Amino acid sequence: MTAGTKLRTILRIATSLQTALYVTTAAIADFHSTTLMLLWGIFTIVCDFVIAFVTTYYNNDYTEEACQGTGYARWLKATNKGYTFGDGLQQEPEVDEDAEDILEGDFHE
Repeated sequence: MTAGTKLRTILRIATSLQTALYVTTAAIADFHSTTLMLLWGIFTIVCDFVIAFVTTYYNNDYTEEACQGTGYARWLKATNKGYTFGDGLQQEPEVDEDAEDILEGDFHE
């Protein structure tokens, strides 16, 4: 798991907790400050939209390359679980040399 995935997961959880805290506090507590509640509400909404955008963008296949990568990852998971394909042979899908370097973490620009 990459550091970016871990960070996005932590931010998504933190934003969800912050949203839940805001909703329950707004319903129960009375801060006697509409300005404070308004600013907190705006902060909550902005955080939720930003984090939702980032986690959605990085976890969906919006490009052809991402779709191929997802297909390859699903194939790897299936073969690791012992599933076979076709005539019972476990053939690795064709991947170009650049993609193999990237998948093996040996990517250099």
